[in-house]
Amino acid sequence: MTTAERLPDSGPVRGTRLERSPQAAVRARDVTRAFLGGLPRQVPREAVEATTLVVSELVTNVVRHARGRRCGLDLRDMGDGVGISVSDDDPTPPRPRCLDLSGEGGFGWPLVRRLSSEVSVDSRPDGKTVHAVVRF
Repeated sequence: MTTAERLPDSGPVRGTRLERSPQAAVRARDVTRAFLGGLPRQVPREAVEATTLVVSELVTNVVRHARGRRCGLDLRDMGDGVGISVSDDDPTPPRPRCLDLSGEGGFGWPLVRRLSSEVSVDSRPDGKTVHAVVRF
């Protein structure tokens, strides 16, 4: 895992603040689909699904594991993909967990890393931002 301050500047950006609640991932998926649908080019269906899944997993991780109240989502058109940044108030970086087939989790972080071409975490004393890039 590397540390990055932010995604490189490129095309349009969509920033959304989410209430840290079980509905946050639903709202994040809706925002992501709307953002991708509004890009000036057709995004392949597989890329829409991958991007939406990465966003959903990152926001779900904030809701389930992060301390604090803030959850932010920023999406950036990078021309050949989408930059995703999810922020929260907990400086503890994500960590892999043992897979739990009973429904307790452990699948999200490996899935994010597999679907993304780049993943980094920017930890600060007042929180962290997880950055991911899904190329298409």
